[in-house]
Amino acid sequence: MRINIIHMGFFYSGGGERVALQQARHLRERGHRVRVYSPIIRRDRCFPQLLKDVNPEELMRSIPSPVFREALAMLLCSLLPIGLQKLRDCDVLLCHSQPSLWIGWRMNQLFGIPYVGYLHQLTTFIHKRLDIASNWASKADFLLLDGLLGKFCRPLAQNLDYMSHKGASRLIFNSNWTRLRFQQAYGLSGDVCYPALDKIPEELPKRSRENMIITASRHYPWKRIDLALYAISMLPNPKPQFVVVGDQTPHTVSLKRIATQLELNEYVNFTGFVTNTFLTQLYSESKAYVQTSIQEPFGLGPVEAQAWVHQPLFGVMLVLGRLYLMANRVFTRNLMT
Repeated sequence: MRINIIHMGFFYSGGGERVALQQARHLRERGHRVRVYSPIIRRDRCFPQLLKDVNPEELMRSIPSPVFREALAMLLCSLLPIGLQKLRDCDVLLCHSQPSLWIGWRMNQLFGIPYVGYLHQLTTFIHKRLDIASNWASKADFLLLDGLLGKFCRPLAQNLDYMSHKGASRLIFNSNWTRLRFQQAYGLSGDVCYPALDKIPEELPKRSRENMIITASRHYPWKRIDLALYAISMLPNPKPQFVVVGDQTPHTVSLKRIATQLELNEYVNFTGFVTNTFLTQLYSESKAYVQTSIQEPFGLGPVEAQAWVHQPLFGVMLVLGRLYLMANRVFTRNLMT
């Protein structure tokens, strides 16, 4: 089968980006002809080795703009007939979130090509997360899109969003949680297909567990990494080392400030982007993985962490559960104040 995968943009190393790229790899291994397209690709910022292996193609020539580069690329591909001819040579389109679903709907209307939506979450510019971190820095491109789609053109954007999801031949959700959100918002449902993991060696390396806890996610406000910092501060001495994996963003400055205020600088390590090999090493050497994101499914991190457990799972989950309860108490107190 000829399958063309469309993703909104490969310009940071996030879970959704990795899922799309891994899908291309696994489908190719099964004998399908798979090509991957996106409005914008930043090969230096999004899983460089994985991008090299999959080799996605841009729908349009890169915009030489010093600001709003990603936002402009997504808007232009959504509004203009850019890149549509590239997408015609396939039996089905696999669309990851917006504006990919909208591009798939246009391809279906123009050329009759069926499209399938693989959905990670509701379109967040239209369906807002809890506004508990609005004063923290976020990516300028997202702020522009939020102003256009979430405020100025929100009624029109929501109608087009619903129409492009409803027109799909099939909707596939990355979790039951995501499917429930779409059922509540749009009355739409479909199948659940959890993201796949890379094959884990049958015999894991025998490494001793260090007094270390890890979290791996984008440094954005809704990931609530700050809750983990507060939870770490409540633990008795000697405190574990808290390893925060992920590309640094403007929000990282806020997280470092909180770590300083809580006198945790000697216990917190912001690694920046790490290779997959080093990430698996951290998984296998840490005592626990903690996930604190809100209004989104857990993602790949907790599942990958559990896959690399070579000691009894109970001990790992006990620490994770303790941190989770502490984080919930802090989260509740923040909302009340």
